Amino acid sequence: MNESHPTLVTVNEKQLATDGRWELTLRVASSKGFAKASQLRDLLLYLVKRTLTAPELEITEQEIGCQVLGRRQDYDTQTDNIVRVQIRHLRQKLEEYFAAEGHNEPQVLTVPKGSRVPHFELRPEPEVKTVNPETMPAVETAPAARGNVWIPRLIQVALPVAVLTVAAFLLGRASIHKDGAALALANVDSSGPLWSRLFSPGELTTVVIADSSFALLQDTLRSALTLDEYTKGGLRKLIESEKDERLKAILRDMSTRQHTSLADATIASRVRVIGKQLGGRVTVRYSRHMGVRDFAAGNFIIIGSKRGVPWVELFEQDLNFRLKHIGPDWRFGFVNVNPQAGEDANYSTMVPPNTPTESYATVGFVPNTARTGDVLLLDGLMMEATEAAGEFCMGGGLNKLLAERLHVRPGDKFPYFEVLLKVRVVSGAPHNVEVVAWRRPSIL
Repeated sequence: MNESHPTLVTVNEKQLATDGRWELTLRVASSKGFAKASQLRDLLLYLVKRTLTAPELEITEQEIGCQVLGRRQDYDTQTDNIVRVQIRHLRQKLEEYFAAEGHNEPQVLTVPKGSRVPHFELRPEPEVKTVNPETMPAVETAPAARGNVWIPRLIQVALPVAVLTVAAFLLGRASIHKDGAALALANVDSSGPLWSRLFSPGELTTVVIADSSFALLQDTLRSALTLDEYTKGGLRKLIESEKDERLKAILRDMSTRQHTSLADATIASRVRVIGKQLGGRVTVRYSRHMGVRDFAAGNFIIIGSKRGVPWVELFEQDLNFRLKHIGPDWRFGFVNVNPQAGEDANYSTMVPPNTPTESYATVGFVPNTARTGDVLLLDGLMMEATEAAGEFCMGGGLNKLLAERLHVRPGDKFPYFEVLLKVRVVSGAPHNVEVVAWRRPSIL
């Protein structure tokens, strides 16, 4: 398997190596049936490792095509069915293995029809039959193949000072674990008109989390890329234009990484709980695995700015507060397109010496691209500001704003809106969130 494509979760390789399911997978992958089927072997290892390390994240057809089968990020899954074909072949290979070479395996690994998620189950106990020992054929029992334990490739490079900061940030990448989220998700409140609008019984809502690697690379290269460049290989072209070969190699490696922030992981876990409480179907998807057509149907919650989720560009026409590069020192802020009395034209993060940080976030509620569903946008200039935007919606802040400032009464049609928040960050946590400005855009 191409190990330049790790999942969102920081994998503890020692723990994975001792997981019985992974050991089984390695035995299957090293079997005779997969010896001449390298692409199916890569597909098997990717699907299992992805499932074991990030069980709450959907494995999309687009992701498999790009990460395992060499397709471009913008390839059309409707016209190119390579993923479906290869998964069908994988099912057949697995059936053959457990019927022959792996007939003594206590567990069986399958990929159920209609699914891309591997499934492990104990092999059913054989039916006890009365036989005549004299007529019973001799059966030669072969020991289960052990396979080689996969050892990750360690690449040692000397990092330039400019990239050390990026590498340090990557060490803090977040994980989305069912068990680890339990404590943080206690007392989640699903009341309020926003959530009932976004989560309907049986209907799908997609939570999109940020591509933090994309944002980090833009910071390193001091270049702000557009959605069009994001979907058409603009980052790759920018990296290849780098003249320092050592830095270019590091950037290439970084560009394959799939990381998100702690704020995104936490908010995504909490809104999943809210969605389930309201009977909705909720899926979490990584920004890099989305396509423009995805946003034309259903409801969405987008967590992060357009620097990590470039798809925010699709909705900027409906927004008054828009993220832009506003300073020569690579500073970003929210531009107030139509300032009203008492409002500033720009709002950016301020970090005075020896004082808490002052930052900003926005919460936007707009229609999807086809005007057939709704989109909640949670956007912060810092990770802590994004977290504050999520807390504002999940706490009582939003409901208070709707009632007191947007004058939404029970029974009223839920409005599209936009709000700008000032966030005081103390010791890496949001504190004292204040509403600075708000809008009720006229959206047809």
